[in-house]
Amino acid sequence: MTSPGLPKTHWCIVVADDHGPEWAPIMNAEESPAPAQYSRLGGSSTLLQRALSRASRIAPTPQVMVTALDEYRDQWESALWCVRPQNRFVGDNRAASLLTGAAALLSITAASPSSVVTILPARCYVAREDVLRLALEHVLAMLPRVSEGVATLGMLDMNEGIDEDYLVCARAGVGPGLVVDGFAHRPTAWIARRLKNQGAVVASGIMMGYAGAFAAHISKHWPGLTLKLTQLVATASAAGEECEVPMVLRAGVPKHVLRSLRWNPPSFAQRAFCVRGCGWSSLRSAHAVQRVSAWLSAPHVLDAV
Repeated sequence: MTSPGLPKTHWCIVVADDHGPEWAPIMNAEESPAPAQYSRLGGSSTLLQRALSRASRIAPTPQVMVTALDEYRDQWESALWCVRPQNRFVGDNRAASLLTGAAALLSITAASPSSVVTILPARCYVAREDVLRLALEHVLAMLPRVSEGVATLGMLDMNEGIDEDYLVCARAGVGPGLVVDGFAHRPTAWIARRLKNQGAVVASGIMMGYAGAFAAHISKHWPGLTLKLTQLVATASAAGEECEVPMVLRAGVPKHVLRSLRWNPPSFAQRAFCVRGCGWSSLRSAHAVQRVSAWLSAPHVLDAV
């Protein structure tokens, strides 16, 4: 599963508990409907399995983690045979998805704050894996020169995306990549075109940075929850069991505090590196999933397979 010679300081978190869009269209009449990350969308493997394959090229297998929702256990459990139980962070409710990712990051930080962590969304479609792989390798090489300690991939493709988030970027005065000044959540089509003309790129959700930089952001906004999550992770790790992250941990935490934990600029400083031509879709909506599904069903695609 793992490429030889991967550094032991590299970790990867595959995010499989992102709960949108609701359902992917059925590509095979014999299959039951499934959340987008558990569908195949034109391939022999599910999007989650493809994300796990990407993770295996970034970090050693014992250092691949996954966040998941317990309600979809029948969809993901068989695919995670290669992921150790203590590397699975399982939420009991969709509202706990922010907590599972934070718990995974804090567990890595407890071992080594200087470790490099890559966050990979399982809910996405990539047409050119080779292009994405080279982009990830480039960012990894550039990371020591990124003063913020965190970088993200911004996508540039010929086709106009559907229901994407955008990063508003500017040239960096010092160091590689682009400075990210803002974040636009699924703007309307005409606003998205205007943002792109002004240099904005599609936000992929793929991030790479030092564990300590992520943990500092969590501790800054969630000082009380940080201790609770750290204790939760330590208990699960010692027992060699899945880390169950209950939504009850959110009790009493204001919504604006919860929103602040999202890894969005400018509250979370980061650099963006552009990726051209990988055929990216974040599958942010059912409309976006349907568009990818229709494209994959087209004769010119089927003939090329």
